[in-house]
Amino acid sequence: MTTFAIIIACIAFMLIVASVRGNPGRAVADTALLVILIGIITVANLIISRFMDTGDAGEWIAIAFAGGFALDAFYGLLAPERQRRRDKKLRRLMKRRA
Repeated sequence: MTTFAIIIACIAFMLIVASVRGNPGRAVADTALLVILIGIITVANLIISRFMDTGDAGEWIAIAFAGGFALDAFYGLLAPERQRRRDKKLRRLMKRRA
């Protein structure tokens, strides 16, 4: 239950920061990506736990990813120009791959 609360708090923080910046669509996209990552972590943890004791490793990894997304949102709030440059670089990279 604690893991769930921490992840929900990180998602709420991401949405609040994005709303303050005026770009909630990015937070929704990050939340969708986080949900997909947590699903992948859960499946991997389930498979690996069949062969060895993983303990709470999957939960800690999920918390780390959620915290990383929250820190990224906070960084975007503190340095919006750098965040825009990074977004432009990512867009160019994705256009080259497509």
